[in-house]
Amino acid sequence: MRPPRRWQAELAVLVGLILALTALGPFGSYETPVGPRLLHWSMYLVTGYAFFRPVIAAGGALSRQTGLPRAAAIAAACALGAFPTSMVIVFASAGSDWESVRVGGLVTGYLQTLIIGATVTIVQLLARRDAPRVEHPAKTDPEPEPIVVSPEALKSDGLPAFLDLMPPHLRGEVLCLENEDHYLRVHSVHGSAMILMRMRDAVAQLDGKGVRVHRSWWVARAAVVDTVRQDRNLRLRLADGREVPVARAMVPELRALGWLRRESFPS
Repeated sequence: MRPPRRWQAELAVLVGLILALTALGPFGSYETPVGPRLLHWSMYLVTGYAFFRPVIAAGGALSRQTGLPRAAAIAAACALGAFPTSMVIVFASAGSDWESVRVGGLVTGYLQTLIIGATVTIVQLLARRDAPRVEHPAKTDPEPEPIVVSPEALKSDGLPAFLDLMPPHLRGEVLCLENEDHYLRVHSVHGSAMILMRMRDAVAQLDGKGVRVHRSWWVARAAVVDTVRQDRNLRLRLADGREVPVARAMVPELRALGWLRRESFPS
């Protein structure tokens, strides 16, 4: 048999408390006939449930934000939650005679609400503590571990060795290389992958197929489709739409190699 859901259990507790308080008639309510007494406690607890149900979550958040012990934070949340609940109950009970409500009545209503609300909160805490917990493993997509490659590792046919170190579905023509701290991110026509390797060693394996246009970037000549000027800065637009920055010192060399339009950058 499947266990009841939390809201079903809470509803059962709520109905049980309404019937119990109606039968016991606490706080002088026993002098009221059963019908009005049942209505009074139903309104009291349903309203209280609406305001007090978030108390545990609010107390937990308050504890995390302020460093208060969780029990103290939940108690503070109960004290706050009792205020709007008591106001609704007192004035709803007074009806058209709401102007007759005095401070003493508000204080009494607040204390009654706090007692009942705290009791309900304690019941919820005990129910949650006893309820079985189902652990759901977190779904994460961790970054693959970088692959260490020796600078001397070269394929016999002269192609860059790091292509074999990339996932099979990402292997292909290299568009550019990007430095990321101590790692190297290889951007190919099929996607990107990160390996643990020095930029200069990877460039040596590519054997003149491109130029290191920036301290953090190497670009394949065949990948460049356009140049983009932004004020006095120059960027290369690649076949995949990526824009790679060009160091100022590299502009004359790239122009001499025919990579740049003459109007792309001032002399």
